[in-house]
Formats: sequence, structure tokens, C-alpha cells
Amino acid sequence: MRAVESTATLLEDLGHMVTDFEPPYNSFEYVEILLGLSSLGGSSLEEAARATGRAINEDTLEPVNLKLYEHYRNSQVSDPKYVHEAMRRMRLGVGEGTQAFDILLTPTMPTVALPHSAIYSTTNPILSAEEFMQADAALYQYLGVFNVTGHPSVSLPLAQSTSGLPIGLQIVGRFGDEATLVQIARDLEHARPWSHRQPEIRAGND
Repeated sequence: MRAVESTATLLEDLGHMVTDFEPPYNSFEYVEILLGLSSLGGSSLEEAARATGRAINEDTLEPVNLKLYEHYRNSQVSDPKYVHEAMRRMRLGVGEGTQAFDILLTPTMPTVALPHSAIYSTTNPILSAEEFMQADAALYQYLGVFNVTGHPSVSLPLAQSTSGLPIGLQIVGRFGDEATLVQIARDLEHARPWSHRQPEIRAGND
């Protein structure tokens, strides 16, 4: 949270008023929406498999994605009306709850960047569909809700970990107000540029 506090201070230095704000949604609602969308996506996956002539199995899907598909097959299929109604309620609640603010400032993630193939990766064979969705809701809690609501947002690498990894800060604007979002993102990049920063360790193929 030091990165958030530092950026909030920078915004104050740039002339903005900053105040703390409690999220106007429940994380449980977001998990339910994720599971509902996953269920709806199962039929689309079957259509794609038929169109390409490919089977849906461990050879074509990563372990967690296969479990999400099996969750769809073994559970009652979500009614699209209820899933979209839950999304509408979240969109309305978050929209009304944030309308008084020009922008919101959040971490992009609650942790520094995770290693590839970490425990909550889609390649982890011991992770259940429910555990993955709960982890997704926790790790991407600041991002996913705005994927549901459709608010314009941008992630900027305004901080850096002790190991040199970038730390993202998310800025979220009002519905339809991309102009303010882009203007503030520009001001922050000018005030705290990052193009010169490089991680201490880089890996790649020639």
C-alpha cells in the first residue's frame, strides 16, 4: 500500500483532493458472477471444439480451465438472465457509489508480480475450479470489478519493488469520461516517468 499512498501524495502535490473510499460492492458477488460467466462460457467452448474438430480434454486445455469446463458440465447451467442481472446490479451500484469522484486510485494487484506457474496458475493440477475463482477474485480484486462494470481504467507502473519489478497503480474514471482518465495518466507519467527503469534481472532468447 506504500505505492498507493505515495501516488496519492503525488496527486495532492499536483493539486487534486484525495480521500479514502470503501468499495461499493461485495467480493462474494464478484465470485458468483465469475462462476456464472464461466458456466455460460462452457457452451461456447463446446461450439468452438465442434467447429475445429478438437476434443475437450487434458491435451487441449490447461488443468484449471479443464476443471472450469467440468464445473460447467457437472453443475446446473447458470441462467443468462440471472448472470446479467447480477452484472447489472454491480454496474449500477459501483457506478452510483463512485460518481462523486473524478477518478479512483487502487493497486493493480494486492501483491507484487507473481512468478510464472505459481500456485494459482491455470497450470496447477491440484487447484479446484472454486479455489481458482476465489484466488482470481482476491488477486485481481481491483481489476475484475471494473471488467464487469465497464468503467474506463488504466494501470501505470508508478512504483518499483526492491527487486526491480514494476508495481502497477490503477486509475479508474467515471463512465464515459476517458478524457479525464487520460489527462491524469499523462500528468502522472510526466511527474513520475518510468521509461528509464529496468529490472535487475532480464531473461530471454536471442
